Amino acid sequence: MVTFITITLASAFALHLILFTLAKLFGKGGEGTLGDIRTAIGSSLPTPLGVAIWVVAITLIMQRLVDHYVLNSLLEFNAGEDVINTDGLISMIRIGLLVLLATWFVTRGVRAFASILNNWHHTKESIDLDTTAIQALASVGVVLAWVVGFIVMLQSLGLNMSAVITIGGIGGAGVAFASKDVVANFFGGIVVMLNQPFKVGDSIISGKIAGTVTSIGLYATYLQTDDGNTLYVPNSIFNNSEILTVTS
Repeated sequence: MVTFITITLASAFALHLILFTLAKLFGKGGEGTLGDIRTAIGSSLPTPLGVAIWVVAITLIMQRLVDHYVLNSLLEFNAGEDVINTDGLISMIRIGLLVLLATWFVTRGVRAFASILNNWHHTKESIDLDTTAIQALASVGVVLAWVVGFIVMLQSLGLNMSAVITIGGIGGAGVAFASKDVVANFFGGIVVMLNQPFKVGDSIISGKIAGTVTSIGLYATYLQTDDGNTLYVPNSIFNNSEILTVTS
């Protein structure tokens, strides 16, 4: 028993050190877009990964102690048609904690990528992003990740989440229908930024819309008209009409 505990703890320590070092080295991504992405992953992964290693090690030791001292019947309860004992409960707790740690990594990654986009906005003249929209979308992404993570975690603990998921699905469909214009404008902004049919400073004509582009955001594009006024154009409009661009 003592040998098993010692080997498990030593292995966890060594694995933690190795993976932490590799993640940090990977995170020193260097220059360019790929380097920024590697840096985001490297800053998000080490802490959740280290905690996950120790969660696995400690729960394995707990299971060995339960088997050694014959404590499987100490905790027994019914979960549907299954009977869960102490060993099974520890396994379920381990899976639940790992799910939460994976969710933590995803949310840290979302925040890191949002920070990268903000840095691009300030440091790259060719990229003009709506930083307010980026932060708002990052916050929504974090909330959604935690909701999904908790549902999966509770499911792994043996709770029947079908009813909750059904209600959540109905509610999600309602929210999606109510916010369809927001989603359409957001993806329209992504398409504009990726395809770059126009850039800041270009004069464009799209249907009845005409003006000089002054700002391109994730949700909307701002144009200055010939009479000096500012025109606010939701990006979804550019997905449904032709665009004539006069390059600056």
